[in-house]
Formats: sequence, C-alpha cells, structure tokens
Amino acid sequence: MRLTARALPLAAMLAAALGSAAVGQEPAAAPTPTPAAAPAPAEAAAPVPTPTPDLLGLALPTPIAPTVLRIRETPAIAVEKLSADNPYGKPADAPAAIPPKLTFADANLSAGFFVSVHVDPTGKALAVRRERDPIPSLAAESLKSIARWVFSPGRRNGQAVDTWGAYRVDLEVSIRSPKIVQMAFTPVPATAPLPKPFEWPTDAEWLDSRKMPPPADGTTPIDQVDTTPIPQKTPWSADSYKGPFTVKYWVRVDKNGRIDKAIPLDVSDPVLLPYFRRSMSAWVIKPAQSGGAPVDSWNELTLGGTVSYSDDIKQIVALKKAIGQ
Repeated sequence: MRLTARALPLAAMLAAALGSAAVGQEPAAAPTPTPAAAPAPAEAAAPVPTPTPDLLGLALPTPIAPTVLRIRETPAIAVEKLSADNPYGKPADAPAAIPPKLTFADANLSAGFFVSVHVDPTGKALAVRRERDPIPSLAAESLKSIARWVFSPGRRNGQAVDTWGAYRVDLEVSIRSPKIVQMAFTPVPATAPLPKPFEWPTDAEWLDSRKMPPPADGTTPIDQVDTTPIPQKTPWSADSYKGPFTVKYWVRVDKNGRIDKAIPLDVSDPVLLPYFRRSMSAWVIKPAQSGGAPVDSWNELTLGGTVSYSDDIKQIVALKKAIGQ
C-alpha cells in the first residue's frame, strides 16, 4: 500500500445518467415482383456486449444487473443552513405528497475516515481515537482493526519517539438499496421551532478547522517529528454492515414536484447523506397547492428501515498535523 502525506477531499457525490438507444433500420423500397426464391438464412443475433465502466465510473446496465450509481462530491441537491427565524412554513390549501413507494438504486461512493493512533517507539499501537467517522455503526470493528495495525515508529533526529500519528483512511463504500419500513412526510408549519442541522462539512473543511494544542501526555507532537509513524500491516474487519438506519431532512419541494433543497437534521451514518441527497433528486412528488396552482413548500422527511453496505480501504494517508486529543 502506497502512503502519501496529502489530504484529499471527501470523495465524491455526483452520479452519471444512464441512457440507451434502440437501433432501427429504414425499410427498403418495394422490389419489382420476381419469381419466388428460397429464403435466405436468418442472420445470427449479435452478442450482447459485456458492460464496461465509463469515464465517470458508472457501470452501464445489463438485463440482469441492477444499476449502480457513482456518487461524486458535488451534491445533486443543494444543502442549506437554517436561518435565525422560520421562513419555511407557508400556508397551502393542499400539502405536498410523496408517492407510496420511493425509488432507490445501488451506489458507490468514497468516504474519509480520520483517526489518531498513539504509536510507541517500538511501532505498537497503544491507543486509537476516532476523530471523524463516516460509518459509526462499524465503530467497534474499526477500533479493533486499527488496534492490530503494526507501524514503523515515528522518528526525530534519527531516534524512534512516542507520538500520536494522524491518518486519513480513504474508504470505497458500496451501498445497496435500502428497505424502507418507516416513512413520514409532513409540511413544516410556520410555528415549528427551528431544529439544529446535522453538521457534516467536507473533509477539507473539517481538517482545516482542526487547531489542536500540543499533547498533554508528554508524547512528541506529530508536527515536530522528522518521520511520521507509517502503518506496515493494516488488517481490516470493519468491511460490511447490515442493519437499521434513520435519516431526517427538511426538504423543499418546488412547484414542479422536485426536491431542490435539503437540510439534514439527523442520520445514523453520515456516509448516507450524499446517498440520500442523490436519491431525492430522482423522485417526483405531488407539489403543494394554493389557489388551485402548484407552489413551493418545505416539508419534514423521515425515513427508516434497513440498509447494507461494504467498504474497502483504498489508501491510508499519514498527516503531519494533530487532529484530536
């Protein structure tokens, strides 16, 4: 595994659109009648090409395989922050309504997992801290895995030192279509108190915000070592999850029946945020009505059920910056 010392932004959230076109053939002009001839043998059917990834990482569909979206960092729906007062509740004669069954698709996305590891001069991991975890449902397995990692120790002036290493673990996550067992969609009234949004900035924004003081436990600060502790063996058992999930959003449904803005309020695993933003962009919703005409409206959307996903480590980036204590 090749390690680098640069921080990459959260991996991405944009999915590519799918399309296929039927190939037709223009009929030929009617020929002059001629004596009947033996029919020509039928041409063999052309083989169906094996799907290959396109430049956006999206696998073209086959008759037997489900569509898998590739989610990039740019969201399909704008994410807003709540204002100081409540401008979201607007009266309407009839509220917006979602269909009885919402559509979802399998998807792949990237996620950054940030951890601090106390590495002693022998290269042993003494303690592990989850600083920013996109899949807290796998926290126990993540900690158990990293505690088994073996490092080359950090060095200063040629000597092995005791220090807290900082790492970004880049994960490739595959999310399967969730099974929805709980669904609620209600208009936001003007009297509703403003909830606290779920804060999940980009990896780059989060990393830039970390201004940590020197460690108080006597270890050598990571920004003062010549060589950071480098993982040599990285077993990983936190590679799959299947279980319950919940998400809650305030969403705006425009007069065309599309969700064009979303404010996350709660989520069981932050890795689901870009997935559900991308899913919402494909839904068609009955818009609210006022005076016999469709109007924009804000609504609270709550979904719950079961979901499964798997993840693999793509790379581990050693950071020359303290990210937590």
